[in-house]
Amino acid sequence: MRGSRGDFEVFADDPLSIVLDGVLRAVWVVACGVFGLVKAVAHNLLFASATGVLVAFTWWIGARPAAAVAAGIVLALVVWRVVDPVSFGRAVAPQLALLWRAPLYRLRWQRVALRCGVAVRTYGGAPHQESAKERVPRLLRVRTSATGLDRLLLKLPVGLTPDDVAARAESVGLAFGVPDARVITARPGRVWLELRRRDPLARVVSPEVPGAVALRGVSIGVGDDAKPWRFRVEGTHALIAGATGAGKGSVLWSLIHGLSPAIREGWVQVWALDPKGGMELGLGRGAFARFEGGVPEAMCDLLEEAVDLKTRRSLDLATRGERLHRPSVTSPHLVIIVDELATLSAFAERAVVRRIEHALGLLLTQGRAVGITVIAAVQDPGKDVVSWRDLFPTRVAMRLDNPIQVDMVLGDGARERGARADHISELSPGVAYVRVEGSRDVRRVRSAYLTDADVMALSTSLTDQKGESDAPPEPEEYEGEAA
Repeated sequence: MRGSRGDFEVFADDPLSIVLDGVLRAVWVVACGVFGLVKAVAHNLLFASATGVLVAFTWWIGARPAAAVAAGIVLALVVWRVVDPVSFGRAVAPQLALLWRAPLYRLRWQRVALRCGVAVRTYGGAPHQESAKERVPRLLRVRTSATGLDRLLLKLPVGLTPDDVAARAESVGLAFGVPDARVITARPGRVWLELRRRDPLARVVSPEVPGAVALRGVSIGVGDDAKPWRFRVEGTHALIAGATGAGKGSVLWSLIHGLSPAIREGWVQVWALDPKGGMELGLGRGAFARFEGGVPEAMCDLLEEAVDLKTRRSLDLATRGERLHRPSVTSPHLVIIVDELATLSAFAERAVVRRIEHALGLLLTQGRAVGITVIAAVQDPGKDVVSWRDLFPTRVAMRLDNPIQVDMVLGDGARERGARADHISELSPGVAYVRVEGSRDVRRVRSAYLTDADVMALSTSLTDQKGESDAPPEPEEYEGEAA
C-alpha cells in the first residue's frame, strides 16, 4: 500500500517483515541470555554447583526431605563454628563468603570501576570524533581467604597500566566498603586487586621458639596473609624507618631472637651500636659479641674494626679463589646493628664524623660478599639525614609522619601500591610495610613483640653460652625465603 504526503511517498510496513524482525530479536535475546547464563556459571562454579546440587537433590527426594537435610547441614556448620571456630574459619568460612561475595563483586564491578576512574577511553571514527565508550578491566576471578582478604584478578585493557589501577585502588576499596586496598602484579596485563576487610595484624604477635636458622629468611613475625615474615640477613643490608614508638626495637629484638640458635652455635655474631647510651639495646647486651653506646669515638673504632675484618676476609676469599663468604665457627657471619643512624654522628666532632661516614660507606658497599650485614634504624628517612639510604637493599617502612617518607623508604610509587605507612595507628607498634623481594609489590607485616623480661632472658641465655668451648659443626645452607 502506498500513499502520498506532499512531495513524499509513504510505504506501509510489510506484515511479514514485522514478524521476521520480531522473531530475530527474540532469538537474539534468548541467545544473549543463554550466553550470559553460561558465563555466569563459568565465573561462579562454586555457587552454580551448590545451586545445581540443591535443585537436583530436591527433585530427587522431594521438598520436605531436602529441607530437612539442608537444616541438618546448617546445624552441623553452626555446631562446628561454636566448637572449633579456628578450623571453621580456615576451611569453611572463606567458601561460604565466596558464595555471595563473588556474584556481588561481578554485579557491581562495572559501575564501581567507571565511577572510580579505573577505565580507559577508546577513540574511533573520524580524527575529530571521540567515542563515548570506556573500557574497564575485566574481572576474571574472585578469591577469599580466612584472613579477611578478598582478591580480584583483573585483566587490563590496552592503555591501562598497573600503576593506573594502583592510583585508584583506595577509591575502589571504599566503594566496596573496604578501608585498605592495594594492587599486586600477577603477570603482564593482569593484576590482583586486594581488598582487606579485617585486620589480622590487630593483635600483638608473640615470638615463636626459633628453629634452624636460614640467613636467607629469618622468621621474625607474620604477614597479613597469615604467612611468616622472613627477614633476609644474608647478602643484604637493611634500613628500618619509623617514627618514635613505631616498634623499631621489636623488629631488632625479633631478629636477634630468630638468630639466637646460630649465635649459640657460634657461626653468627652480632655487634651493636646504641648512640643513645644503651637505652634501647643495653637491656640485652649479653646477646652481643661487641657493644658500644654513647661515646662517638668508641663507636667509630668499632666500625673501623669491622672494616679491617672486611679487608682481611676479602683478601682471604681472593686467595682461595672464592667470591662469597660461607659462615662458620671460625669465620662467623657478622650482623652490625645501629639503633639510631642519624644520632650516630650528630654529636661527634667533625673528624670523627668523617671517619664514621667513611667506615660505614665501606661496609655498605663492600661488606655483603664477605659476610657482613648492617642493619640500621632511623626515625627520619630524609636524604639530608641518611645520605647513604640507597645503599640499603632491604627496607622496612614502619609508622611514618607523612606520605612523602613512604616513597623515600620503599621507592617511588610504593604508597600508591598500598604501602600507607603514614596511616599506621600509634596503637599498633611493630606493623610495617616491606617490599616483596624481586618485585615492586609491597606486603604488610607485623613483628613479634618481646617484653623486657623476654629480652633479659634471651640475653642471659646467650651470655651463658659464651663460656662453652664445644664447637658445633659448620652450619648447613637451609632453604628460606624473604619478603
